[in-house]
Amino acid sequence: MEYLWRRVGTRLWVVLAAMGVTMVALVGLSRADVQQPPGNELAMALADFQPLHAQGKVMVVDVRDADSFANGHIPGAVHVPVREIEAQLAALKKASAGRVLVTYCSCPTEASSLRAAQHLSGAGLRARALVGGFPKWVEAGAAIARDV
Repeated sequence: MEYLWRRVGTRLWVVLAAMGVTMVALVGLSRADVQQPPGNELAMALADFQPLHAQGKVMVVDVRDADSFANGHIPGAVHVPVREIEAQLAALKKASAGRVLVTYCSCPTEASSLRAAQHLSGAGLRARALVGGFPKWVEAGAAIARDV
């Protein structure tokens, strides 16, 4: 197995991990042989998020700065900058009423939203980070709320 990983190289490993079971089956590996990069269990794809958001089944948390939030955000999102997540845990827990908290930011790698989701999960809340964040939401042509 170790020889295989050296042969396919890091780039192919990333592609295999991103494409999941389909590519794993093609190269003859089992699911157990492929490990997801850390944090992927907290990721939520836009396609999964949109229907849950439309039905009000998630609480959306914008972890960007105040100016970014004011200039445009996902409708219904609450603004809690990532640096304030710790201080707002009790309020978020109460407001979420058992719903999954979905954090988002504008980072291409979801760095801030993933960090927030990890912190929330570590505190016992159900949390996910929106893959692609606000840019992906905008790219999909979804509605944007703005503070006036």
